Amino acid sequence: MKSIITSAFLLGASVGATLYKSKTPPMGWNSYNYYNCYPSEEIMKTNAQGLVDLGLADLGYVYVTTDCGWMARDRDSEGRLQWNATLFPSGGVALGDYIHGLGLKFGLYSGAGYYQCGSTDLPASLGYEEIDAQTFAEWEGDSLKYDNCYSSSKTLMADYSSPASTSPERHEKMAAVLDGVDRDMAYFICQWGIGEDLGEWAAPIGNVYRISNDIYNAWRSVWRITNQVVPFYKYTTVGAYPDMDMLIVGLNALFLQEEKFHFSMWAINKSPLNIGAPTDPELAPTASFEVLRNEEVIAINQDPLGKQARLVRRYTEEEWDIWAGELSGSRTVLGVANWKNDSQSVEFDLSAVNISEARARDVWAAEDVGTISGVQKLELAGHEMRLLVLSDIVASTALPKSTGYYAAANATLSGSANEVSCGGAECAPAGSKVGNIIGEASVAFEAVAASAEGKKLLGVDFINHEIALDSAWDYGSNTRNMTVAVNGGTPKRWAFPISGGDWFESDRMLIEIDGFVAGANRIVFAASGDSYAPDLVGVEMFE
Repeated sequence: MKSIITSAFLLGASVGATLYKSKTPPMGWNSYNYYNCYPSEEIMKTNAQGLVDLGLADLGYVYVTTDCGWMARDRDSEGRLQWNATLFPSGGVALGDYIHGLGLKFGLYSGAGYYQCGSTDLPASLGYEEIDAQTFAEWEGDSLKYDNCYSSSKTLMADYSSPASTSPERHEKMAAVLDGVDRDMAYFICQWGIGEDLGEWAAPIGNVYRISNDIYNAWRSVWRITNQVVPFYKYTTVGAYPDMDMLIVGLNALFLQEEKFHFSMWAINKSPLNIGAPTDPELAPTASFEVLRNEEVIAINQDPLGKQARLVRRYTEEEWDIWAGELSGSRTVLGVANWKNDSQSVEFDLSAVNISEARARDVWAAEDVGTISGVQKLELAGHEMRLLVLSDIVASTALPKSTGYYAAANATLSGSANEVSCGGAECAPAGSKVGNIIGEASVAFEAVAASAEGKKLLGVDFINHEIALDSAWDYGSNTRNMTVAVNGGTPKRWAFPISGGDWFESDRMLIEIDGFVAGANRIVFAASGDSYAPDLVGVEMFE
């Protein structure tokens, strides 16, 4: 992880003004997912009214954002952006007045490049930051979604690698300018999670910040984005939330069970909840609106602690995860995610989330389960995420204890695997890592001591920064796969998510694996198939 030097733009910001940051993740509606870059005054008014008529506004869905496509090609003689008079005959001020009149918030959109996304000639805010921010304030905008198209040239819309596109500088500049206008505006950064150290630079200035490439209408995009949000627990706090992109609930892209899973995963990770479906019962399924109106799931997302859930366990070959997050009132949200297409029975011990006993509430069933303890057995439907809110918690006293840490640099390396030096606090906790684990390469830990035979818990410190950008539209998953074999047993595969902001920021995934004997053991980490494994920092053994 690299240190971030405070931008000169921020140092010059007005002391008397502040960027507005909602205490809980913003909720609302955005035109893009259904209407693409073709909004209109009628579309915006109809969907704003729909939020009210369907009771969604009363639940917190209040930001109404006109995404790309709203502006005219030419600025006025003073350099101000103009609304497309054909699409918005009443103009932006009148639209804002209408939205405010419904008790909702007026969301605006621009970008840090030459042109707006989805166009070849509609102006964005590069070089016009001051006048645009002032114009947005005069229009009484309540938020600004700030995109990243045409960042490096006037011909390339999506650039994932150039310094202009990956640098935080332009987004920092708009933050500083917004900070100086005479209106509180929430700042929604949409930089797509490219470059390095997004959480470090974006969390201090953005109310929300996009962590990924766009969502699209397929189940696999839920898997992709979930794997990218994992490390942002390090930065998620009140007023600064990771944006997993707009919801695809109601777009007939997912089955109902998948919509519940999707909504649950976004909620527990404290993503903003922005509806992408039209708020018209003739255009979106009634059952989908019921998902969006689930008050208990919304309450998890809007919990005042603002703490993101953590990936506690992953069982890749079995296709399920355990997630847990802290809630106010000394409560915990527990999410058991079945990624499998089919139903399956799963078992786990509550000690995995450091709990011995608790009262449980099944959120989607809206039922009090009663007191639970010890081993839990759940029957999960295909693509179901079971959400439990645990209260009256008794902490576990039988937590596994560390019996030793083994740095990868001290292991036996074979094939292309090689040690990589790291500086400062990088590659924690070992300060070094092993990379280039592909093909026949392996990392073998010899003489790993165990007091008894059987299954053990390993804390695997890894690094994965292979962000799915161009591959996001296909099967890019933000994972790297690695196999683990104990004492020559059958290798078992795990999918490791993104670990942090660059190729030197590690994270830990806890895995359970069988095959240990009392005494010395050999553990071999290797690539799965013909793709790279994550870089390996080290392994901690627990018993």
